[in-house]
Amino acid sequence: MTGIKKKTLSEEKGEKSDLSIEEVQDRLDEISKRLARLEELIERVGPGIEEVRTSAKVIKEGFEFYDGMVRLMGKFTKAERLESRFGDLKKDDISWRIIQILDNSRPLNISQITASVRAERGTASRRIVRERVNDLVERGILQIIEDEDDRARYFALVRD
Repeated sequence: MTGIKKKTLSEEKGEKSDLSIEEVQDRLDEISKRLARLEELIERVGPGIEEVRTSAKVIKEGFEFYDGMVRLMGKFTKAERLESRFGDLKKDDISWRIIQILDNSRPLNISQITASVRAERGTASRRIVRERVNDLVERGILQIIEDEDDRARYFALVRD
């Protein structure tokens, strides 16, 4: 045996269905680059291949449309996906703001989260923000990101 394991069709399908929006976007970007290169090569071959050029253009426009749809789906944020899974996140304005803030940023500590919530709401107590963050961690919506400094704790949304 060579030690190389071939993937079964079901494994292939399973792998494709587990792609994240970012992975789909990366693949679409690669396809778009290849289509642009193909279009360029057709142009070089000559004007006698008008039907091929037209077909390539239609295919490229189709991929650009699909690419746009994937980008739009990417804007359906992780926060919105969490809301659809948990169903009650929007009931508490502070918790929902925390989730939205962390959806659009790198991991943040309590002070940074409190400052961001205050900027959006106009008011937010550090104690209340900490309580909401701890509740969201317990519910499995947020995760704690440890830093080299044992005192520093950062929070991020859980990965899908």
